[in-house]
Amino acid sequence: MPTRPPLLVLLGNRGLRNRVRAAVKLGGSSKIVGDLALAADWSQLEHLAEQHPGSPAVFDRFPKGPGRSKREFGRPYADDSPSIPLIYYAALNRETKRRPDEEGITVEAHLVPGVGDTFDAIDAAILRSIDAQHVDRLRERVGRTADPRAVELLECALELAVGPCTVPEFAVRIGLNVRGLQRLCAALGIPSPRTLLSLARIYTVQRLSDWSRQPFGTVARGLGFSAPSNYRRLVRGLLRRPPSVIQRLGGGDYMAWVILERLG
Repeated sequence: MPTRPPLLVLLGNRGLRNRVRAAVKLGGSSKIVGDLALAADWSQLEHLAEQHPGSPAVFDRFPKGPGRSKREFGRPYADDSPSIPLIYYAALNRETKRRPDEEGITVEAHLVPGVGDTFDAIDAAILRSIDAQHVDRLRERVGRTADPRAVELLECALELAVGPCTVPEFAVRIGLNVRGLQRLCAALGIPSPRTLLSLARIYTVQRLSDWSRQPFGTVARGLGFSAPSNYRRLVRGLLRRPPSVIQRLGGGDYMAWVILERLG
């Protein structure tokens, strides 16, 4: 089995490094990312990111020095230039609230030490941040043709897709009751809430399998499926094809096309 890509880490606090290491070891991300690759500064982090595109980087300090462009760190602003999916792990104060914008950095998640940074929260932030550009491209493509409310529903489903989720939980996140969410999907002419969640789950499994080069069954276990057979059953029931065929058709890219067709 291919070696899992590493999780990139630029954390000066040893306690936070150990906390991230424990979260990966205990969480589903252990099925997808490998060991921690520690960087001493941003120059080393950039070098590691070039070697492992799409690997998230957990950091607690900003790059220093003149000449930094906005495309060097975080999400790209216009084109498909490579970027580092960033998870900022630092105390919440006036400085940390404004620094990412001032530095031209877009982060995928902000974890605050001692404030909700449970192992599960760290694990979920890592899973959501892996190969974030793939998800950004999907959002952008859907946004060209779909109703903005449909894009909002897709974004929420993708946020929830890193673990098991029910339709009532989906509705709460959107700020509706279940019936209201069902009516909204029907009015928009898009798949039902349950189908949206299932599409997002399948897309996420296949996308992370592509990126990590791990079997989709292993990745499915990492995302909360109790057995690979349950994932296969979901895929067959929704797409009338087994996951192996989905993978041959393009995996995550194919699922992005399916979502685009059903929402666009």
